Amino acid sequence: MRQNINFESIAKEFLESLGVVVIIDTESRIIYMTEKYAELFKISKPYPIGQKLHDYVPNESLSAVIRTGKESVEEFFEHDGKTMVINRLLIRKDDEILGGVAFTSTGSRLTVKQLENKMSFLNKQVLFYKENYFENTGTKFNIDQIITQDHELKKVIEFTKRAARTRSAILIYGESGTGKELFAHSIHSLSQRVKMPFVILNCAAIPENLLESELFGYAEGAFTGALKGGKKGKIEQADGGTLLLDEINSMPIQLQAKLLRVVQEKEIQVIGGQNKELDVRFVFTTNQDLAEMVKEGKFREDLYYRINVVELRIPPLRQRKDDIPILVNHFIEKLNEELGAHITGVDKKAMDLLESYQWPGNIRELENMIERAFNYANSGELSVEDFERLRLKISIAENKQENSFTLRAAKEEAEKLAILRALKQTGGNKKKAAGLLDIDRSILYDKMKKYNMR
Repeated sequence: MRQNINFESIAKEFLESLGVVVIIDTESRIIYMTEKYAELFKISKPYPIGQKLHDYVPNESLSAVIRTGKESVEEFFEHDGKTMVINRLLIRKDDEILGGVAFTSTGSRLTVKQLENKMSFLNKQVLFYKENYFENTGTKFNIDQIITQDHELKKVIEFTKRAARTRSAILIYGESGTGKELFAHSIHSLSQRVKMPFVILNCAAIPENLLESELFGYAEGAFTGALKGGKKGKIEQADGGTLLLDEINSMPIQLQAKLLRVVQEKEIQVIGGQNKELDVRFVFTTNQDLAEMVKEGKFREDLYYRINVVELRIPPLRQRKDDIPILVNHFIEKLNEELGAHITGVDKKAMDLLESYQWPGNIRELENMIERAFNYANSGELSVEDFERLRLKISIAENKQENSFTLRAAKEEAEKLAILRALKQTGGNKKKAAGLLDIDRSILYDKMKKYNMR
């Protein structure tokens, strides 16, 4: 959906950010001046819009630029004991001169270069809002959505807030489901690039033969079937903003060399096109140890050191068991709202069960397990019987540890869980429970006796 953009506000922000600026028309009447310009030449409010600039700045030369049509760039200018570099440019529409603009900067020519960089950045920002066609350009998460009382994770969060303000590449380690993408979104939203594109590419989700064109784009006619006009790659789409390369460990090693050039030189080679300089902040995620992959020859060592400037390691859920209760309550509130349910919490036995599991799928697996339990209960507290799949997983894990897991054992565990569920749904009525299970009541009694169930 296209955003409503106030270009007048953006233009004013742009002009004010330049510092000392004045704009006049062809009659030398003042159209606009920034606060810093007024301060420099001691012009008090209300600013004399519509008045002749010469009446307030006798030695101004912008009017002469309009008369002669000759612009001046980076000329030194002395005023009130300060040396400034001034640029006087014409404002044109086609061949018609509409007025002129002068902007200055105190200090050396290095300051002018910084000013040009700032102008370039703001110009990209305006173009981004105006065109507004990128895919995945907005962040969905922020750092405040990370729910934890774990001391180690809190330290990671604080470090993330500091690292986000830099331009450095960031590598986020974590098992699947730990929330790596949430941290990546937060890095962008906390950075100075927050108003610029946030682009995501999952390296594991794109076929190897398409990954290069997705990443680098291609020029028109680069190959058979190429789109007319070519296509911008994800790196170019992220110009001025942040590019998240998810699961960088899945990137083919032959493509890693080309990515290294981009990270190192800030320049891309479009397929079938020319080199382009870009300003992109890179964030990478991985669920594998890249240092080990380097030793195994599966990841380039030079690229590893380029992308591992700042490292974040997200602890798995099994190392932060104290977070399980607060996460469970969070997911219950969320699912109640989404599903229109009325679950009030989790009873003690069920919570003990949840805390005893190792959660190899981490927070994502926990959320899925809570949602599954919602399908067995629509109100009240969730009980052990609502987590039959979790009980089966734990039973299988325990039997594997004892090296005695068999198909028969799995069948018995499934039978126990099914009986518990049927009894809960019928309020303990064994006749109705047998009906739900589609077995004779005598068989139900036998199985309950076998499994020591009352």
